Amino acid sequence: MNKTYRTARITKTALLLAGASLLIALSPVTSSQAEQTDAQSSFTQEQKRELDGMFRRFVKDNPELIMKSIQEFHEKMEKKAKQTSQESLEDYQKIFMSNDLPMMGNPDGDVTIVEFFDYNCGYCKKAFSDIIKLVAEDKNIRIIFQDMPILSPSSQKMAELGLAAKKQGKYFEMHKALMEYRGSQNKEAFLKLAGELGLDIEKLKIDAESEEVKTAISEIRKMSQALGIRGTPGFVIGDNIYPGYIGKKGLLDAVKKAREADKAK
Repeated sequence: MNKTYRTARITKTALLLAGASLLIALSPVTSSQAEQTDAQSSFTQEQKRELDGMFRRFVKDNPELIMKSIQEFHEKMEKKAKQTSQESLEDYQKIFMSNDLPMMGNPDGDVTIVEFFDYNCGYCKKAFSDIIKLVAEDKNIRIIFQDMPILSPSSQKMAELGLAAKKQGKYFEMHKALMEYRGSQNKEAFLKLAGELGLDIEKLKIDAESEEVKTAISEIRKMSQALGIRGTPGFVIGDNIYPGYIGKKGLLDAVKKAREADKAK
């Protein structure tokens, strides 16, 4: 093997290893990446040192190219994630149309707003205020609440009690009380709120610990992950997903967009 050919081959290999190293640094370990690691172990120590030196020089001499590659990789992954989330949304739309879900507003509204929330989320509390105003102004909106307790153990307790209150026909009353609550984060305090609403406390405690309620929360978590909603609040409005707090204006714009899309069908 002549020296020129050998150098070209090593250079190509170094570039491939550089790409593989970048991918390994940017994403979780997979079986294919493990195979790449095994393949690298077939090099001699001298070859590994030579490749390592070439890789370091390449990175040092081409920072813009490296950053561009990373950016393009993230953009590609983000585009793929959005596409996957959109495909998942099509599967969940039928579930969102069920009148058995916790809701407020017009059950027959032409636009449905699905909110994923955590009772301990400050922005969720702001979003709740926005939603109340929106429903007061627009009588043709349907709101679906999806409990997504991710911030603390008390968030889980609140979600369980909220869904348990639904069994007594007082989900929204309990939801509102918990959203507006600013006191101690313990179950006794939450149960006191429930008592003030006239709920049967003993039944509430039993229902809150039921497998049905725990499964419902677990399914909501799976749904949020499939839709790409990693934090709270998160919204599904029409055929679009909106991660994060978008304010009242954002809600109004999203509702308008959903209505326009529905007319265009």
